[in-house]
Amino acid sequence: MTYLALARKYRPRTFAEMAGQEHVVRTLTNALQRGQVAHAFLFTGPRGVGKTSAARLVARALNCEKGPTAEPCGACAPCREIPEGRAVDVVEIDAASNNGVDNVRDLVEAVKYRPARDRCKVFVVDEVHMLSQGAFNALLKTLEEPPPHVTFVLATTDVHRVPDTIVSRCQRFDFRRLTTAEIAKQLGRVAAAEGMQLSAAALGLVARAAEGGMRDALSLLDRLRAACGDSPADAEVAEALGVVEGAAVARLAWGLLRRDGAAVLAEVSGLYQRGLEMRRVAEEVVRHLRNVAVAKLAPGAPLDLSDAERAEVLAQAEAVPAAQIARLFDVAQKAAAEVRIAEQPRYALEVGLLKGAFLAPGAELAELAARLEAMAGPGSPPAANPPPTASPTSTPTLPLTPALSPAGAGERGTGLGTSPTAPPTPEASSLSPAGGEGQGEGGEAPSADPWRAIVEAVEAASAIAGSALRQAVPLRIAEGEVAVRLPPGPAQSAERKRGEIEAALSRHLGRATRLAVEVAAAPPPDAASPASLAAAEQASREARSARVRETARAHGAIREAARILEGEVGGIEEL
Repeated sequence: MTYLALARKYRPRTFAEMAGQEHVVRTLTNALQRGQVAHAFLFTGPRGVGKTSAARLVARALNCEKGPTAEPCGACAPCREIPEGRAVDVVEIDAASNNGVDNVRDLVEAVKYRPARDRCKVFVVDEVHMLSQGAFNALLKTLEEPPPHVTFVLATTDVHRVPDTIVSRCQRFDFRRLTTAEIAKQLGRVAAAEGMQLSAAALGLVARAAEGGMRDALSLLDRLRAACGDSPADAEVAEALGVVEGAAVARLAWGLLRRDGAAVLAEVSGLYQRGLEMRRVAEEVVRHLRNVAVAKLAPGAPLDLSDAERAEVLAQAEAVPAAQIARLFDVAQKAAAEVRIAEQPRYALEVGLLKGAFLAPGAELAELAARLEAMAGPGSPPAANPPPTASPTSTPTLPLTPALSPAGAGERGTGLGTSPTAPPTPEASSLSPAGGEGQGEGGEAPSADPWRAIVEAVEAASAIAGSALRQAVPLRIAEGEVAVRLPPGPAQSAERKRGEIEAALSRHLGRATRLAVEVAAAPPPDAASPASLAAAEQASREARSARVRETARAHGAIREAARILEGEVGGIEEL
């Protein structure tokens, strides 16, 4: 008995068996149920996604002895003969080899005759974009007003080459590529029906190699069966298909993420010894890192992966910071580009991946900023004097005089320091809760640390509220009240978040506390008035940047290079 290829053996015989084209199936089914079937259809989409199969299903639905129906019986003569391509009233024409005017004239002549046996005569023209301009013109009138017993189904993989005059006379359906998961699911059914035993990873390899086409996937499964039998291992599947094994790509990615250069080199060497193209390996690494980046940065985004691959991607996304993943993707992209033009692709890939392993940042931006700050020079030490503590019988009042200076940058790199010896400002001196002048009961200028702790406590409860308070100038902290001055915009944010702010203040201070807001425009940067945390941090960053730039400009090597080249330093960019 002649062997029947899987792509032919498992061609869909009902609309329900069509995979991945639900929008097409739904529309055609509704049209058949309501008796609103068009006289001409145009099926367009990539190769192997079901266009010809859908055309035959339309012919079966129209000519079934129990039809027209969206669910052909499958037992009558038309239902048996149409899928086999031997129905006398269903004419399939290959436009690639019958693309002339004379061929179309023969078709137009055949349209005049009624069906020999069935209810409807169906003409299926495959690769219709291959018709000549004259052939299209000869078909126009017949396609627009065919006899009632005729239905046209045109199929093409390149709809842009079909004249608009033809497209406008048809009901158009756009077939889409199938996802890897859809193909793998269908392959699993076929493999089970054929007695084949393939792992989920192997099915994913075949599905990905098919690039969205179900016919290609079934042809690859046929080839795999001939090469490896009914129970191939994952490595055998990858070798037979000439693709990069998903597990190997995952191991490569783990080597990059863990900064294990030896593991990266060993994996690349193994793939090279198997005869795989280094360009393909680089592309697979880029694809995998893209999926890891998506899983890390957009957890809700869909990933076109098999279940086994998705689990590996999610595990890697959880293992490292987003900054490192993004950097690794950039490095892998550059390595893939270099591999395409390199005389020694293997070496280009190895060195490119090693750069990613050892140069990709292993920390978030905050840690990198802290390192840069340490390189720029140590900040001023934090204030040594803690704020005065209230006795049980006294009223705890802290008239805040935060002498915020860019030079007083703390260890966190936020740029907020204190100056315990700075004299209190006149405005701060007038903010005694007792209503008198002077510093209040404490008698000494408090440090800014209590206010920073308050802002951080509010930030922990609400990022928006904390951001607003960072723009605030603290006026006083009295029993049951915290008074601040805010610009109009942040003041509105603080009012909207008043409940959350006051709840955070009460928790932090250990008693019920309300927020008092004084709305006033922010003073200019050089004004002799207390600064907000945000203003102090910005000033600190600018001062630190100026120091770094000046240090670089005065560096001996740079000055010597400028002297030798008879030039000057035009600009300095901080990394």
